[in-house]
This record gives sequence, C-alpha cells and structure tokens, in this order.
Amino acid sequence: MKKANKTKVTCRPCKEENNWEIEAPNGKVLSKHYNTKSECVKAGRQYAAECGATLYIEDYDKK
Repeated sequence: MKKANKTKVTCRPCKEENNWEIEAPNGKVLSKHYNTKSECVKAGRQYAAECGATLYIEDYDKK
C-alpha cells in the first residue's frame, strides 16, 4: 500500500461510477463527484490552491 503524499490533490476517474473524483492530501476521496474531467480538474485546481498542494491528474481511460 503506498503512502499518501500530504501535499498532493489528485483528480481521477472513479472506479465504481462513470464519473470523476478528487482525492484530498490526506488520502480520502471527497464526497462530491464530477460528470466530466474538466469539471473535476477545475474544482481540483481550486481545492489544491486552498490546501497549498500540488494538483495531479490521473487519466486511465485507455484499457
């Protein structure tokens, strides 16, 4: 199990739903999910700025 980076906010596709989610620096996924990647990245960018964290975008839609 990898250790969560305390200065990282991650936008990624949700594993259970066909939408996007944001993982907070503490490793927990925020309850709000987003319909599109662009909506998620916009919210993630703002959240990362508020936390003083770096934004990472995981995109694994190529299976």
